[in-house]
Amino acid sequence: TASEQQIRDAGALPVRSSSRVRRVIIFGALLASVAPIAFFIVSSRRSPHLPFETVRTTKLTSDGQSFKAAISPDGRYIAHTLLSAGQESLRVRRATTLHDIEIVPPSPHRYSGITFSPDGETVYYVTRTPGAEPSILYRVPVMGGSSQKLKDGLDSPITFSPDGTRFAFVRESPAESVLMVADLDSGREERLISRKLPETLDYPAWSPDGRIIACTVVDSSMATSKGSDARILEVRVSDRTERVLSSHTWGYIKQLSWFGDGRGLAMSACGLESRFYHLWYVSYPGGVGRKITDGINFQTGASVSADSRQIVTVEENKFFGIWRINFGKGVDPEPVVSGYHGTSAPLWTPDGRIVFEQELNGHRSIWTVDVDGTNQKQLTMAGNSYDHSISGDGRTLAYVSDRSGSPAIWTMDIDGGNQEMKVKADAEAFPQLSPDGKWITYTTIGSRHWTTLWRVAARGGRPVELSDKLWQHPAISPDGKSIAGFYADQQLGTQRTPTSIAVIHSDGGPPWQVIPISLSVSTKPGIRWTPNGAQLIYVDGRKDGDNLWSQPLNGGRPHQLTQFHSDTLFSFDWSHDGKQLVFNRGVEARDVVLVQDAQRK
Repeated sequence: TASEQQIRDAGALPVRSSSRVRRVIIFGALLASVAPIAFFIVSSRRSPHLPFETVRTTKLTSDGQSFKAAISPDGRYIAHTLLSAGQESLRVRRATTLHDIEIVPPSPHRYSGITFSPDGETVYYVTRTPGAEPSILYRVPVMGGSSQKLKDGLDSPITFSPDGTRFAFVRESPAESVLMVADLDSGREERLISRKLPETLDYPAWSPDGRIIACTVVDSSMATSKGSDARILEVRVSDRTERVLSSHTWGYIKQLSWFGDGRGLAMSACGLESRFYHLWYVSYPGGVGRKITDGINFQTGASVSADSRQIVTVEENKFFGIWRINFGKGVDPEPVVSGYHGTSAPLWTPDGRIVFEQELNGHRSIWTVDVDGTNQKQLTMAGNSYDHSISGDGRTLAYVSDRSGSPAIWTMDIDGGNQEMKVKADAEAFPQLSPDGKWITYTTIGSRHWTTLWRVAARGGRPVELSDKLWQHPAISPDGKSIAGFYADQQLGTQRTPTSIAVIHSDGGPPWQVIPISLSVSTKPGIRWTPNGAQLIYVDGRKDGDNLWSQPLNGGRPHQLTQFHSDTLFSFDWSHDGKQLVFNRGVEARDVVLVQDAQRK
């Protein structure tokens, strides 16, 4: 037309046939539809999505007393234990609700592990009574009912084969640690692999395709201040061949759990660079480890849903403070140091100062402070230093340090001078310097593969084993003639839990006094002698909370010294005149947390 001719003449509209226009339109549409796909492919290659690269966490409980947790494979249920008044129960909730159902009532037993059946309809749990053998496997319907005993002699949580007909676990003896497989119906057992002590196996996890069982292997002879030598081992079920999955070494590993696609495992572990337990992802078969969580809170345990999108763990928060109190005057405790991290006992010096451990950025060091909280002074700088003790004259400290590359017992002057290594030891040696400063008693793993009691001269030399029984947290009497500690005198087998307080002569031999302890006694804070040497003080966490109790050595009944009604007592010490008490107390809150992959819907 005339108008079209005018437009063409102006150069605004090129002449095209209708078929050519249609081809251009179709090509443009195809290009528009293909472009997003091409962009996604290129973007994926440039920046692949890593599992749990970004996470979303949800706190599921608020009681602060949950210790074990698991999620069912289908993600419908979450099971966890609850500790109250010294007794632990097993509870289950639907993942979409906040209401728990108690499926196993409270008892003095302690749970070693919780495992759902592959169909999510049954909960299997392993319990042990502290100080008693053996551990026992039970099962209970997910919504509650009667528990059925299945097997004893298990020293780990169980893990199921994909079809649910078999399960794997670890069994320990005084000589070895064995990865076992058992038939669920018949109970028939089969040994897969074993390790001679001091190597131990733990936390088996059966792969989704059924071919592999992963487990941890720990060499406790390689212990440092940050843990042992912990690795992940994969075992082929068909022929028992082994392979170390990752070249990475962790300090400790607590629980392994496969992702449903079989491309990796989740676990709770602390690296050698930190004492904090966090969630890790380890790729399979490459074995590349990567942290999922970080920070100053602990995450212990890792249970993964079959869709690989959710992990259930128990998160632990600790809030510490050092306090002192004039004993017997009915006054409230006064703070000395607040908001700090450190687990070693605060100790009095003869001149009335306090020696304590401070942990900053994962580094442990020894400090002194005046009783009013002023004049804080750092005594150790290199490596990690902790678990200190003081000679009777207050001039010398003994402590554990890893500054030489491995744990050893060191001494130094009270002002931090003359720091010298005396003897190699375990990371948890708890050295105690005699009142006259001439010798040190400590615990270390002996030939029996549990911690035994030793003694070495403070100037160094050849150490002497005082007892081949199980000892923990030794304490020397004020006159230097006796050593008290937590103790077990039975043939231990797999048991590593003290059952008594014992007192032994400082030159060795059998205990001259053994006092059974209840399950509510906390061994971690250790034992202290009263200044007159007539009584032993320890922490007992009965229904009214952690308090100090006194045990007379003349055979009398123990009696309660303090009337605290909240918080946890981590450690304590008497002043030299017996009139003041310094202690480390705070809150340990353990709650179930759901960690979700924020990039997966």
